[in-house]
Amino acid sequence: MRKRFVDKLVSLAKTNSMDAILVCPSEELRFLTNFSPMMCERFQGLIIKNDGKLFYICNLLYVGEIEKEYSQDGVKVYSWFDGEVMAETVHGILAKEGLTGKVIGVNSTAPAFWTLEIAAKSGIKFVNAKPLLEESRIIKTAEELENLRKSAAITDEVFSDVIKFIKPGMTESDIHGFLMDGMRKRGGKDVEGIVATGPNSSYAHYQGNSGVVAEQGVVLLDYGCTYNGMYSDMSRMVFVGSATDEQKKIYQICREATEAAEAKAVEGAFIPDIDKAARDIIEKAGYGDAFMNRVGHGIGYMIHEAPDIKQSHPRKLEKGMAFSIEPGINLTGRFGMRIEDILAITENGTEILNKSTHDMVIV
Repeated sequence: MRKRFVDKLVSLAKTNSMDAILVCPSEELRFLTNFSPMMCERFQGLIIKNDGKLFYICNLLYVGEIEKEYSQDGVKVYSWFDGEVMAETVHGILAKEGLTGKVIGVNSTAPAFWTLEIAAKSGIKFVNAKPLLEESRIIKTAEELENLRKSAAITDEVFSDVIKFIKPGMTESDIHGFLMDGMRKRGGKDVEGIVATGPNSSYAHYQGNSGVVAEQGVVLLDYGCTYNGMYSDMSRMVFVGSATDEQKKIYQICREATEAAEAKAVEGAFIPDIDKAARDIIEKAGYGDAFMNRVGHGIGYMIHEAPDIKQSHPRKLEKGMAFSIEPGINLTGRFGMRIEDILAITENGTEILNKSTHDMVIV
């Protein structure tokens, strides 16, 4: 159990007039407690009350596993049986814990079909607590920042190797395997990534793996891992054989947009201004409609967390925040390009954690 973060949530619940927070199986639950059980259609989750008391509700099937994981933290485990009406049993548990008719925040994986049934039975008002979970970990400690650096260094080292590995005729799967193995060999955990060749690179979160590297074409690499629980996330383009004039032009636009946003990302900067710095360059070049994504996302114990670097996030950067900068241009069905770095606001100013070149890489 990460008590420091649970205590932050308790404080945030009080500040935001929530009587409790429900955290269902998820990355968020694993982050808070170092464990998350299998998610199925049966209601379950950890409830954190604003008086600091924790308890867990799950189906009878999961009681043994939950007690094994949480008993040392003094978490009481309540259960319900398949033969019972879930909402009625859960209503009784919540009444016993003094939560009938109260306000309970929910995390990002609490399904509506559960909460609607429970609300109807218990008079509970469920509200969004995802921002509170993000706020609890948005400011990184010196140790967490150091682990972010080491995680980013792994992606940089693997990039130096993969550009020597990529050849025409290889599949996306071949390159993906090389990236994942390279991160593992360097101590990276939870490895993941996207390798997209040619037209596949125009799909921002492409999930295929059978594309083949052409004699002349583009390869988009977007990958990362964890080091001591902290994520890295880097994107780079590799040009095979040569690059067309159009590809060179668009790559340069993306580079300028990335570097303009990075220059703007300093302590105290207004987040929409960072987005604008990148967006203005791409729109002025005539590719505004092909710039479909936010400029960046927070990173840390999850690959996507707060703060989002986007127009609609009216907040200033603070010391300890870590986030990506990754403006891109996606010409659907043709090719897409982006350069992504992780940045952190540190005691010494803004630090770009990824050191891999922004120059065009042609192999």
